Amino acid sequence: MNILKMDKDGYEKYLEELKEIEKKLNEVRRYKGEVAIHQGDNWHDNPTLYSTESQERGLMRQLCDMKEQLKYIQIVEKSNDEMIVDIGDVINIALSIENEQPEEMFIKLVGHKGNFSSEINEISVNSPLGIAVYKKNVGENVSYKVNDNQFNVAILEKINMQLNDNIQKVK
Repeated sequence: MNILKMDKDGYEKYLEELKEIEKKLNEVRRYKGEVAIHQGDNWHDNPTLYSTESQERGLMRQLCDMKEQLKYIQIVEKSNDEMIVDIGDVINIALSIENEQPEEMFIKLVGHKGNFSSEINEISVNSPLGIAVYKKNVGENVSYKVNDNQFNVAILEKINMQLNDNIQKVK
């Protein structure tokens, strides 16, 4: 397994997700024992039970995988270097696929699962794009591959979100 980089917040979210899966697994098992088991008669198939058992196996597999991954989590601390892209930073990048025109976008590098429904798209530090920009310098050009596609990234600027809502750009 690969090392999974996270910040402390990402690690806490990972542990919360583990607890939620355990809770859901317990609910499925309770349903299986109290309701699903009685849906058939001993002479016919019981699709409710089979479906519940399938859901149970899926949750057990997910739980086992996540617990195994705990061994490979590396908690990283944020540096204070204003020129280096780090977890928690919002950056402006120009992203292009091979020889196409680059598209400018703002992303936030996070130490947990990314979230595309937030105001600024969150990219996990463990994603291909996250790996490419993590610990790189503002102004640097990097690239990464996904399947047969080559992606080129220019790190244009780093946006510092201050507590007083002032935005300061680093070029």
